[in-house]
Amino acid sequence: MKNSLYISIVALVVSVATALCVFLCCCCNHQYQKPMLKSAPVALNVDDVRTLLENNPEIVVNALQRYEQVQREAQLQEASRLFKENIEELNNNANSPFVGPKDAKIVLVEFFDFSCGYCKRLAPAVEEIVKKNKDIKVVFKPITFVAPISKYAAQAALAANEQGKFMDMYKVMLSADSKLTEETINAMAEKAGLDMKKFKEAVNSDKVLNTISEVAKLSEKLQIRGVPTLVLNGSQIQVIDEAGIQAEIDRLK
Repeated sequence: MKNSLYISIVALVVSVATALCVFLCCCCNHQYQKPMLKSAPVALNVDDVRTLLENNPEIVVNALQRYEQVQREAQLQEASRLFKENIEELNNNANSPFVGPKDAKIVLVEFFDFSCGYCKRLAPAVEEIVKKNKDIKVVFKPITFVAPISKYAAQAALAANEQGKFMDMYKVMLSADSKLTEETINAMAEKAGLDMKKFKEAVNSDKVLNTISEVAKLSEKLQIRGVPTLVLNGSQIQVIDEAGIQAEIDRLK
């Protein structure tokens, strides 16, 4: 946070100083009606800067907006590089639940958390994308940082995947109106028709726990800071509604 603030201030100062020099040079050019080919550096003081900013507040706004734009572009470029470098683990990790053809040309990856409100809103859209696009592969990466119960929910979903019931648990947990607990999750698993003995063995198995650890390490490597995050063929997409996701998929077909 401190580094970000420092960079913002430096960028702002540079922008203001540049704008001020341009502003003063333009004034001088206008006053003397001839170009200033080689002028001495203009000495600025605090009062000059204060007066300029008070009379032209848009300089500050424009400088901050430009800085934010540059930062966003840099972050997207870095994210794209990281996704491309880790495309195999993103798309084809053997322990990650998925639906659709294993070798599909189009792969949508969702990083999500069962305790995330936005993920709950997105879930119906993801379900529709799965139904309407039988030719694509959709991979699910459960993250567990939003709430303490997130980890058990992820374990339950991965345990259900061992019985071919991942989507059943995905739907029921992300559509739950009440707060998730171990008891309610177990009840959901039983209602979904899972073999509860196998389910309880798998929930705390090394395979399930290792998969959660793999997802956590991958999300850290990819610098994923929030959920849901959608990655389509190695590129993050900035939409979280069905129409927007479908449009991105259609663009690749």
